[in-house]
Amino acid sequence: MPAASDTKSVNSAKPGFGWSSAEIQLLGKAPDKDVALQLGKPEGAVMRKRLKLRIAKFDAQLRRWTKEEQELLRTMRNQEFSSRFGRTISAIQIRRIHLGIPQPKRSRPWTDKEDALLGKMPDPDLARQLNRPQISIGPRRRRLGIPAFHPLHRGWSKAEDELLGTMTDRKLAKRLGRTVQAVRMRRIKLRVPVRYENARPWRPVDDQLLGQRPDEQVAKLLGRTLNAVQNRRVRLGIVSRNWKAHQWTPAEDKLLGTAPDSEIARRLGCSESVVQVRRSKLGIPCHRHKWTAKEESILGQMSDEAAAKQIGCSVDAVKNRRFQLGVPIFEPKWKFWTAKEEQLLGTMMDAEVAKRLGRSASSVSSRRLQLHIPPARRPWTAEELSLLGTALDKIVAEKCGRTEKAIRSKRYVLNIPTPKR
Repeated sequence: MPAASDTKSVNSAKPGFGWSSAEIQLLGKAPDKDVALQLGKPEGAVMRKRLKLRIAKFDAQLRRWTKEEQELLRTMRNQEFSSRFGRTISAIQIRRIHLGIPQPKRSRPWTDKEDALLGKMPDPDLARQLNRPQISIGPRRRRLGIPAFHPLHRGWSKAEDELLGTMTDRKLAKRLGRTVQAVRMRRIKLRVPVRYENARPWRPVDDQLLGQRPDEQVAKLLGRTLNAVQNRRVRLGIVSRNWKAHQWTPAEDKLLGTAPDSEIARRLGCSESVVQVRRSKLGIPCHRHKWTAKEESILGQMSDEAAAKQIGCSVDAVKNRRFQLGVPIFEPKWKFWTAKEEQLLGTMMDAEVAKRLGRSASSVSSRRLQLHIPPARRPWTAEELSLLGTALDKIVAEKCGRTEKAIRSKRYVLNIPTPKR
C-alpha cells in the first residue's frame, strides 16, 4: 500500500487538480494553448483561470510593462500616465487592479507663483518645470482666463487702439507689424467702423442732405453708393421719410368702403394693403356685397370667376356665399358621395365597390376610413385552408387569389409550418 506522501504527489500531478504560484505566473505570458501544453492542463481550464484572476490575454503585439512604468503607477494619475506613455486608460486600470496599486489622489493645490507663470511659456514646458501633469495646466489656465502662450502674440496698447479705423486694416497692419486678421479682429472687438481705401470724408453740407430727399437721389447728388448714404444716415440717427407713400385726398377717402379694397386699389393705382390700412385708420368698415335673389340664382351655374365678373364682386365673395347657401361648385372635377353609395362601403372589398361605382379604389378606401367603416374581409373557404402549407406562400396566393402576406399571416395563426422548398 503506497504511503501518504506518494498519494499527494500523484494527486498533484493530475492535470487541472490545483494551481501553484509558479503556474499562475505563467498565465498571460504566452498563448493559453502553449501554457496548457506546458502545464499539462486543458486549454479551457487555463482560460477560465486566467479570466477568473482578471489576467489579460496574451498578445504578441502587446507592449510589455517595464519596471519604470510600474513604479510610476504609484505617483501618476491615469490620464497623465496615458498621455506620457501612450497607453489606453483601460489598460492602465487593468494593470492597477492586477498589481493592486490604487490611483493616487489629485495633485497639490496651486500657488500664486505657479499661477503667475501660466501663459508665459508653452504648457508642456511649464508642466515639466512645476512637476505637474500636462493635462492639468490647460484647464487651470482657461479657468483663470489666461490665453495660451504664443511667441508672436503681444498685447494692444492705447496708442495702437486709437489708430484703428483711421486707415485701412492692411495699412495699419503693415505699420504696426501685425497681421491683417489681428487688426480686423481687434477693430471688430472694439466696434470701430471699417475704413475703406478710397473713402471720402463726409462734410457738414453732405450731412444736411440726409433725410431731406430719398437716399437714391442723395447718392446720385453726392456721387456715393446707396449703402454709404444709408449707413451714414443711420449712424447719425436721421429717419428716412416714406417718399413713396400715397397722399390721400378727400375724394379718395369717400371711395373707401363703397367697393372691395382690390377694386379701389386698382382705380387709385396703389396696392390693396395701402387701401386696407387707410380704411382701418379712418374706421370705415370693409365693403360687403348685398346679395339679391337673382345673383344667388347664378351661383353654381357657372364658374366662380365668371360669376364674380358678371355680378361685379370678388371671387372670394362668390365662394363664401356659395358655401353659405350649400350650392355645389360648377362642373367639379370630383364626384360627390350619395347615401346609396356610402351604404355599399364595407359590404365587399374596396376594389369591388370601386368597380361597381366607377370610382378608384383609393377614393373608396379614403371615404370608408373617413366614415370609420371597417373593411370587408373575404371569408376563408375550406378549400383555401387545405392549401396552406402544401406549397410556397407565393404559389398558394396565386391559386387563392390573395396576397402572399395574407397567406403567411393565416398560416401563422393556424400554426402551420413553413413548407419545404
